[in-house]
Amino acid sequence: MTASRADLLLVAAAALTLCACQAPGGAPPRSAFRPAVAIRVPPPDAADRTAAELARAALIGNEEEAKRALRRMNAIETVLDAAEEPPTGMLGVSIDLRNAAFEDRRAYRRATEALLARDDLDPVLRARLAQFQQADPLELGNDRARDSLMIEVARAFNALVEPVGKSVMTSQLAPYRLGQSLAQYAVQIYTREPISLQRRQALVHWKEFLARHPDAPEAARVEPEIHMTHQRLVLLRRNRALRVAEKALSLGKIRLALVYADRALRWVPEDRRALELRDEAAARLLEIRDWQRRSVAAGNENPSAEQPAEVRALALALLLPGRDTAHATARLREANPAGPLADEALYVDAMLLGEAGETQQMWEILDELADRDDEASNMRRHAQTLVSDPALNTWGAFLEARDYDRWSRFKWVVLGPFSNGLPDRGLPDPLEWIFDAPALVEHIGGTPMRLLNLPWAKALPSARVTATAARRHLEHEPRGPRADAARKWLERYEKKRGNSIAALRLVEAGPNPDLSEVAELRERAAFQYLEAAMKEPSFALRMGMYRQVGQIYPGSAAARQAGVLAREEAHEITVQAIRLSRGFLEENREIAGPRGLGLRPELLDGDSTNAELHPDGVTLVGARSARVSYLGPSGDEEDPPSRRLEVLTEEQLARVVSLIEEISYRNMLLDPLDEVGVDAQRDHYFERARLGLDESVELRPSATSQYTYKGVRERYGMVRHRESILPFDLVFQGSISSLSLGAFPRMRKPKETPDAFLYR
Repeated sequence: MTASRADLLLVAAAALTLCACQAPGGAPPRSAFRPAVAIRVPPPDAADRTAAELARAALIGNEEEAKRALRRMNAIETVLDAAEEPPTGMLGVSIDLRNAAFEDRRAYRRATEALLARDDLDPVLRARLAQFQQADPLELGNDRARDSLMIEVARAFNALVEPVGKSVMTSQLAPYRLGQSLAQYAVQIYTREPISLQRRQALVHWKEFLARHPDAPEAARVEPEIHMTHQRLVLLRRNRALRVAEKALSLGKIRLALVYADRALRWVPEDRRALELRDEAAARLLEIRDWQRRSVAAGNENPSAEQPAEVRALALALLLPGRDTAHATARLREANPAGPLADEALYVDAMLLGEAGETQQMWEILDELADRDDEASNMRRHAQTLVSDPALNTWGAFLEARDYDRWSRFKWVVLGPFSNGLPDRGLPDPLEWIFDAPALVEHIGGTPMRLLNLPWAKALPSARVTATAARRHLEHEPRGPRADAARKWLERYEKKRGNSIAALRLVEAGPNPDLSEVAELRERAAFQYLEAAMKEPSFALRMGMYRQVGQIYPGSAAARQAGVLAREEAHEITVQAIRLSRGFLEENREIAGPRGLGLRPELLDGDSTNAELHPDGVTLVGARSARVSYLGPSGDEEDPPSRRLEVLTEEQLARVVSLIEEISYRNMLLDPLDEVGVDAQRDHYFERARLGLDESVELRPSATSQYTYKGVRERYGMVRHRESILPFDLVFQGSISSLSLGAFPRMRKPKETPDAFLYR
């Protein structure tokens, strides 16, 4: 009993300690901004006048005057350095300005390279000049060629090291794994394209360099590379066209094969394989056209000559109203049950059943006709056309798609990733099986785990095809004899993938729906609709979706929640909503300081007792208004903030938006992770604010910006991933089933550039 009381005391003490750690939030001040401080611009000094002279000389092209001004700027920096005073910071910019006046662009690049070798450059200037140097077509081409070489080296290195590292604890398997890895590497070498993606990029950059600087000294080295790489590019395009032509020919797509064979001949005229494919495709196309002409040609046979009276009676029954068509077809069939017109009578019976609404019997007859011998039946192709049309034979299309989905799931359970066949490496089929046999056996061993996971596994793409066929059948026959089977399958499919809205619609459309199930699905569907509405970025569309939740699902819990959200958002909506988070203001103190917003220092000191800025920070809400978010009375950042609306002066707002743009783009230049997103409405508002134009107070959702500026630490956490300067990653791999453990270095391949998709 004593121990129990002691435990209770300890728990109570811990709770009090935790409560004491969370200091309450202080009362917000009257204004978050300090009084505006007049910023005095100092008169120009010698460095400013020298910079102006240098700019004038560079603009008018006076090289001698520019050199003299640059020497004076250098002397000023030397004097300041000797007096141990801070430098002007204009020497690097001055040198770049003098270099920019060079008429020879290659000379400017050489001068920029020398400038980058200095260690006293401003980081922003260094980043800008480095980007300019990297944008040189010659450098870009050399970089992409180097990337291509490094990728080949990485493939060879990994093929040798990885199997050895995996066999640290199972050394007896090392020869097998090494042999398998080398065989796969050999296949990659054999099947790789004549020119890599990076070499194709290099070819474009080299051609651009040669077009810009045909007389450059580097042109003599670049021209042979261009010629050799272009020949490989021609071979690549020829191979790709041949590969498509061969595949199309094997699938019976004769016209496509003919087009790509001609395309291969355009790249390599008189190519033997392309000529063979073109001739074969042309011959088969002529054969198909001959079949088409024969199929529409009228023959000399007249099947109706044997039963002229019965044929005439059936024709009149079909053409004239009020005739007994069923009796006419029966007479024609009885006259010669095995004759050439018996299947036509059967086809007419199917038409009559369809008109009478007996679709099930109609499709049974058409299925029978479609399976008959092509030589003996003259209605087989007509029946096959109807049976194979998914828009007409909706039930047959559903059954076929469902069977294919079941077969696909069975293959997935047994074969796993190999359910769609072996990967196409461009090798003969026996070699494909030899290389994939070990991996295939391994995946077959995982069949029990996939079988256990089958009830929770995601639907395969074939299930979407089945769902489409089921919906089409329900649209065609909503109350047909087989509609319930399609509806039940579709209900299970929609419930499994969490689409309660569609499942509710299906249950309500069915005969005798279960009211309890309808009520449960209705609540789920309402919350599904509400979740979609909450994710909608447009205020106007979001409010309309909130209203629809209440209209479609009245009385539901989601409808009540949608009403609350609609009232709250309608109360808080503003002309603009450009948010500067607390993390962004903490990392960029210049924006929060006297030259920017002029926030009080205590709002960013981390002490909630003297009022602290909420993580929401400051929001520019349109015109000259700013909404400041403070920590609530609890001092907890997770609780809703206390908000105050304040008005900025015209000069202060112009200064703030200019600082935001200048500093954010400078940060992005120095740190690619600190990127600035695209927002046209934000830029429009900033432009008007800089010009001092009045912002319209009319609330137009299409003109509202909801952009948020966040700090880098706020985006990525305390520690950001940095790539090692070494081109290797240390990889640890293990397997519980085989009790094996391996460690090996893996050489990293150069990343693809953002424009790589243009060269595929």
